[in-house]
Amino acid sequence: MTKIVSHRGANKFAPENTFAAADLALAQGADVIELDVRESADGVLYVHHDETLDRTTNGTGPIGHMRSADIDALDAGRWFAPRFEGQRVPRLDAYLEHLRGRCEIYVELKYCDTAKVAALVRGLGLQRDTFYFSFSEEMRRDLQIIAPEFRKMITLDIAKSPSLASALHHAAILEITPAQMRHPGILEATRKAGMDVMVYYGGQDPAIHAEIAAAGVDFINTDNTELFAAARDAAA
Repeated sequence: MTKIVSHRGANKFAPENTFAAADLALAQGADVIELDVRESADGVLYVHHDETLDRTTNGTGPIGHMRSADIDALDAGRWFAPRFEGQRVPRLDAYLEHLRGRCEIYVELKYCDTAKVAALVRGLGLQRDTFYFSFSEEMRRDLQIIAPEFRKMITLDIAKSPSLASALHHAAILEITPAQMRHPGILEATRKAGMDVMVYYGGQDPAIHAEIAAAGVDFINTDNTELFAAARDAAA
């Protein structure tokens, strides 16, 4: 059965990358919560997507220029809806603790000290419940050096070929698009290479959700957990 990766939590219904978004995604049927990691000026790891704080908090400027005490005081919910006022930018340690034992976790490294992330994950015993990706070649390289045993994901757009995803990028999971999924050679080659397949689809077309559910891929990375949960149930 295809596992649902909820992209930044239930971000259509709650402020992304918050405790509220994670809890709602799990209630909607998510199996995996995706999160993003950045670091404060004084070295604290946070769950936050953008380089700056402006879009999703009442703060301004780069998160990497701010002290943790100031980030902890920001509101990360009211921008989305008044009822979410009081949601904070989660510290990564607290967020992982909150999710431990409830789901798998997909960690996207935006920009941070990978050694700190690896130490935290190992300390919490979450190695088997997590997998990792970064668009930054530097972050990917550092993570492989520091934590070669961690499961890694790579996109087909970066890897260029399923045959290179594992050999060059040490990937256990290959992420593809719905259009790429329709090439039967991609799925076959990925399976032959011993990797899992994850489809990224952020849209709401029921037909595409049904197509992905019928394809029997391992994961879908989606902004619409509830829509794919319905498609998965219908395909069962």
